[in-house]
Amino acid sequence: MSYRGRLWYNEQVMGNPIISIVIPVYNAAPYIERSLGSVLAQTYRELEIIAVDDGSTDATPEILRRFASSDDRIRVITKENGGSSSARNAGLKQATGEYLGFIDADDYIEPDMYENLLGVFESDDTVQAAQILSCEEDEDGRIIKDFGEGFDPAEDFTGRDFFRALLLHKGDSSFCTKLFRRDFFEGFSFSEGRLNEDFELLVSMSARIDHLRVCRKPGYHIILRSVSNTRGDYKQSFYENVMENADKMIGMTEASYPDLKDAAIHFYLIQAMWLLLHIPVEKMTKDNALYTRVIRRVKSSKGFILRDGELPKNYKRNLLIFAFFPPRAVKKLYGALKNR
Repeated sequence: MSYRGRLWYNEQVMGNPIISIVIPVYNAAPYIERSLGSVLAQTYRELEIIAVDDGSTDATPEILRRFASSDDRIRVITKENGGSSSARNAGLKQATGEYLGFIDADDYIEPDMYENLLGVFESDDTVQAAQILSCEEDEDGRIIKDFGEGFDPAEDFTGRDFFRALLLHKGDSSFCTKLFRRDFFEGFSFSEGRLNEDFELLVSMSARIDHLRVCRKPGYHIILRSVSNTRGDYKQSFYENVMENADKMIGMTEASYPDLKDAAIHFYLIQAMWLLLHIPVEKMTKDNALYTRVIRRVKSSKGFILRDGELPKNYKRNLLIFAFFPPRAVKKLYGALKNR
């Protein structure tokens, strides 16, 4: 019997559900072996691993074929380059499991991650999504942010609770740290041709979430590479998506959770600060619609900035400096103050 046949048999006869894991892969030759290796080493064995080669031009296709030939739990899909959302959607169409998980090709996971996540569902049939703790590491393996650091310590969330945690930057917005019931995911897909797509989709999902539970155990290792959107060169399109999501959060809050209005403004200001910290001085001009729109909003929020108890003092200082000082003076002043 083929492995897929055994998966079907185990799920239908033995009661062991299949977890489908979608991995978008693009030019990930230096990382994919560790990533796939950590999936194959999972203590829970009933996995359908769907690696979507998104038009790689390096050695990635050969590595994927080698892994697939050695373990028939792996299925490789090849497509033209369309971005990670396009690759994830292609993998979703092929997934047959009762549960859905996602991994990025340059990250890796703890051996018991999926056993622990599945245990959440087995202990409570009201859970629709389960989440594990993550840490952030640099490319040399040094811990930048430890497991669970900075996140809301609660174990159980309603959709409103999770939405609020996201607004306060205390919610985990990654799909890679989560496991979903397949039927809960029906009707959702990742926005293609956009960045920051995890956050956008999770916000949309929050209205349908009745019960998300956090398994407070180490699970997912996020590798922060120097070429990422937030750590590499400034990409205006990325920050346009970021600020568009910030605007959407204010709109959703007004429509669905009006009592969280202050949290939504707080969220916008944090996103605005990160844009202002990364944007080059030469792009701080009146003809840059994104910059001028954000600066206008920050200036109009001066009173809120001063009274927001959730904003650290250095964040308040940075926002006010960026809003009320000339651009070239801002960068010099910020450079002098950032380490204080």
